[in-house]
Amino acid sequence: MDFYVTMILLFFGYGFNSCSQFPKRKYYYVNMPMNWTEAQHYCREKYTDLATIESTDDISRLKPDFLYAWAWIGLKDDPKSWKVSMGNDTNSWRWSATGLTSKTGYHNWKVGQPNNEWSNANCVSMGTNGKWYDRDCKSLWSFVCYNVTNQTEKTYVFISALKSWNDAQAYCREHYTDLPMIENSVENNEVYSAAPAEVWIGLYRVPWTWSDNTQSSFRQWLIGFPNNFGGHKFCVDENFLHTWEDGNCDVKLPFICHQVSKLKTTVRMKFQTDADITDPATNAQILQQLAAVLTSQGWTDFNLQWKIQPTKQMKTN
Repeated sequence: MDFYVTMILLFFGYGFNSCSQFPKRKYYYVNMPMNWTEAQHYCREKYTDLATIESTDDISRLKPDFLYAWAWIGLKDDPKSWKVSMGNDTNSWRWSATGLTSKTGYHNWKVGQPNNEWSNANCVSMGTNGKWYDRDCKSLWSFVCYNVTNQTEKTYVFISALKSWNDAQAYCREHYTDLPMIENSVENNEVYSAAPAEVWIGLYRVPWTWSDNTQSSFRQWLIGFPNNFGGHKFCVDENFLHTWEDGNCDVKLPFICHQVSKLKTTVRMKFQTDADITDPATNAQILQQLAAVLTSQGWTDFNLQWKIQPTKQMKTN
């Protein structure tokens, strides 16, 4: 015996996490000087968040009456995520071989490292002392590659050619496994023993994240920025021409918030099943599977609810 069940799926959410996101963001200029963290808190309390700007279309919708020399937006490179520690945030250090953050938290930074000098030190080398240094990825260094043998055993090969980090990565992936992934002192000593010079290792990061966790690489930097002048410029402000600079997060500036109205979408679905669709466990499993599909397609900040209409039982031959 089958049951025909009509269910109405109520979808509440913000839309796609991309440049074509819908509905469009609305921007609000707040002429109340605050530091970056205070501005973020204000925007989250009054609107959706400190402004995310991920396209020229977004820029075109910044109102012409937004009168400011500089104003905070929602882009930040939080040093808590990458300075000394091996964090798990979007802008934390990752290993080339996996694309993931450290499993063990092991690191061997030289004192004073990493310092993100000139705001472009996003790749890591090992010095002749076995310590780690953050470097400009375009710098030319020798490097070490590794191979995995017998499923778990690693062997390391020194390559004397001078290459950028990306070119070294490509070479290692073509001829070996990858640049070294170092998760403990034993592995660090093995790479150190293989390297008679300063070498690239497989550690890198992608700096700057949006306050609302939007994954967008759109940038509108003013020429010469970011530069991390003085070593403490981890937040971004924009000028009236809508070009950006990195600034000291403690400076008090006006700021821009954005608001995204939530969507409410109703989808009518009809199931033919011999399962009890009203069972909470079955209901939850279906919603979980639908949520996974939506997440994979870039949707964010949504929740799903069922509204189950009266069931109609029909006999089958």
